[in-house]
Amino acid sequence: MTFIGTKGSGPATGWGAERLDLAAYLSRTGMSTLGSADTPRLTFDNLRELHRAHLATIPFDNIDLVLGTPVSLEPEAIVDKMCRSRRGGCCHEHNLLFGLVLERFGLPVERLAARVRLGGEGPRPRTHMLLKTTIGDVDWLCDVGFGSDGFLEPLPARNGAEVTQYGRHFRVLAHDQFQWSVDVLITGEWNRLYEFTHEPRQAMDFTVAHHFLSTHPRSMLHRSLLLQRLTVDRWIQLRGTQLRTVTPSEQTTEQITASRLRQALTDFGIALTSPELLKLSQILPEFAPSAQEA
Repeated sequence: MTFIGTKGSGPATGWGAERLDLAAYLSRTGMSTLGSADTPRLTFDNLRELHRAHLATIPFDNIDLVLGTPVSLEPEAIVDKMCRSRRGGCCHEHNLLFGLVLERFGLPVERLAARVRLGGEGPRPRTHMLLKTTIGDVDWLCDVGFGSDGFLEPLPARNGAEVTQYGRHFRVLAHDQFQWSVDVLITGEWNRLYEFTHEPRQAMDFTVAHHFLSTHPRSMLHRSLLLQRLTVDRWIQLRGTQLRTVTPSEQTTEQITASRLRQALTDFGIALTSPELLKLSQILPEFAPSAQEA
């Protein structure tokens, strides 16, 4: 795994924004009009639109981690995978990419580390990345790499802020001098997405965190499939063999077998090669063809 920003990073950020192929990213997200000379710096409306577009077009995708395929966190590799090859990625890939885009548009970006709380109990390491940027004199939290119950548009980085986005409710809280959280309202109760501090992190912090997620026996991201895609009116998730679709009016769950996997991946805009699908079925017994499918 390559350390972030080690190959010719410019003095402006140290994260390699000058090496980002911005045109490839804007084409992938359908936001090419932002690349015109008329938009040298993002407005907040631009930022909201770009945040939504990223989530709608680039899925959360841990396939490489399950396959044991090395994942580079260098800007060129992330763009090649997620933009040119039209794949998704995990939280570090998503938010590293989005942070570089914001810097190319002239916004300041701080990379923050968080402990994910939703869906688990007990101590958690700071393995998640989120971003903080500033427009005018207002700080905003951005996160295009959480998926699931994550937010579609930036949230104010302000204690007590409560925001409704397309029927979903979020809040930002400061619990003490150091600890903050982002919470989501689910069936009438506030649930913690994650806890974070405002201490800016260095590139190597996320290289170490990504290595843990990619290789540690207790990391779910290399043991089972997890794909997610989030739009303003539809959320789809493939967790293991369960394909779940949620819209404002209904929720459906489908059991995905080996014969349906290739088609199910198209819901996320992903097309794997036959060798990749074969390797996946060899690693994950739940996707091994049955006698009827073989």
